Amino acid sequence: MQTTLNKQRITEDSEVLGEHPSRALYVSPMQSVVSASAGPIDETIRIRDRHQFEIKLHYPTSRESAAAAYDLECYIFVPHGLGMNRTNYSKARFYDDLQTHIRFKIPSVPLTAIVSGQDSPLDKLEASAAPLLENKKRANVGSFEYRLKLFCCILQSSLRDVIAFIGDNTDVDDRRRLVQQYLDATAEILAAYRSLRSTIFLSAVPRRACDIYAFGDEYISLLVERNSYDLLELLRKANASVLPTSQRKTMELITHELRYRESQRYPSIPTDENDNEQLIFRRNVLKKYMHNVLFLDTRTQREGKVIEHGLFGVAAGISMLFATVVLFLSQSIYGPLTLPVFLALVVGYMFKDRIKEMLRIYFSRKVSSMLFDHKTRIYSNPHQPIGHCRESFDFVDEAKLTDRIIEIRDRTHIAEIESDRASEDVLRYRKRIKLSCRAISAAYFDIDTKGITDIIRFNVAEFTRRMGNSSKELFVMGHDDYRRVKAERVYHLNMVLRYGGDDSVRYKHFRIILNRRKIKRIETVSVEDG
Repeated sequence: MQTTLNKQRITEDSEVLGEHPSRALYVSPMQSVVSASAGPIDETIRIRDRHQFEIKLHYPTSRESAAAAYDLECYIFVPHGLGMNRTNYSKARFYDDLQTHIRFKIPSVPLTAIVSGQDSPLDKLEASAAPLLENKKRANVGSFEYRLKLFCCILQSSLRDVIAFIGDNTDVDDRRRLVQQYLDATAEILAAYRSLRSTIFLSAVPRRACDIYAFGDEYISLLVERNSYDLLELLRKANASVLPTSQRKTMELITHELRYRESQRYPSIPTDENDNEQLIFRRNVLKKYMHNVLFLDTRTQREGKVIEHGLFGVAAGISMLFATVVLFLSQSIYGPLTLPVFLALVVGYMFKDRIKEMLRIYFSRKVSSMLFDHKTRIYSNPHQPIGHCRESFDFVDEAKLTDRIIEIRDRTHIAEIESDRASEDVLRYRKRIKLSCRAISAAYFDIDTKGITDIIRFNVAEFTRRMGNSSKELFVMGHDDYRRVKAERVYHLNMVLRYGGDDSVRYKHFRIILNRRKIKRIETVSVEDG
């Protein structure tokens, strides 16, 4: 099946507000944010900053399965004029530009179920706070901290889903009702969380637990404020004049949270009198602190070292064999300790070193093409492995590309001109991940986690060094005269992803449009299952 997308939309069957279980959620992303579901794998790509884009891959796991395995191949077609080739872009440089993070997927909880649902994260947080009054064991504080961080992450995800759901709904009455449900559910969550203050701030409770609670209190206030502003922006774009009450109540919620943080003396109050650097810094620190509960421990090591050293030993043995044969033959012909034997010995050792070096290079290339560069073991805790992933990078010649990859790359007629094979270099990044579903279920037995999320961030700043000036001038003809107008010169990086599991594979062609200054946008060219 082939699908060409001009404008992509996300479809999710999710009970965002605890209602309409059969209703689909459609979110229209910006051009720089593209998402899709490939069978069991969810994939999202977005621009993260000026020179960096991010790919998120969600690998699902099932409590009924023993293990799961997934593969990713990423081909980046780079114009030859940018000078990205084997001689000046090494593996070490590529891995410097690449950042990978592995975390478990945030459990999905409807906003209305956070306080009183069957699997309420707030109930679990309250249960973890009770032992703090009994004793001051470090383990109790650690359990409370873990539950609080998880609660904040789930709340952030639920708020984001609700705002997206409201933005998709175009009916005025439905939108008014959904906004009111958002306001009611948010107020209930804030009140329930803050009712824990009387339980936490006691002399019998460790000071560390009080600080953790205060961090969470400030963070959820910032979350509510930020998402409420996003809601106001949605209402404004959708002609908020027809929803004046919804807009007013949302602004009242924001004002209430600002005053609350002021009353608690939290230093995260925005102002138009300075650059708010303290607010941004503090918000980012709090976000990283809360989200580190999601990230898994990883330990990376180079793969194939034993095989490589063994082959290097074989190379040394072959070169030594050559030198020994030369020595024996020269002695048998000229006799011992003669000038010809001496010269033959020198020549033999000269070629011995060259043979050794050439064989080392040959074996090294063969090993790198057959093995992966790194192997990363994934741990839920320092002593509990739950899987591993292997990754490699290399440049690929056209002759070694599969017909399917070439076909997907050259999907349009203009590509026949744009992608002249002599004018492109092809980078290939491979990753293979294997997960133990049983180990994951055992490690997170009390969390309804749906799998592992692999975050891949790639910086293209090195690709822009040889780009021309992005600003150009053009002439435009008017009715009576012509005028100069500014134009931007851009370059296209074509990226083809192949990813999937044992039962499904998906191919996706992206076009990354960028210039020397920044990545302008990311477009989806085609999607194929196969």
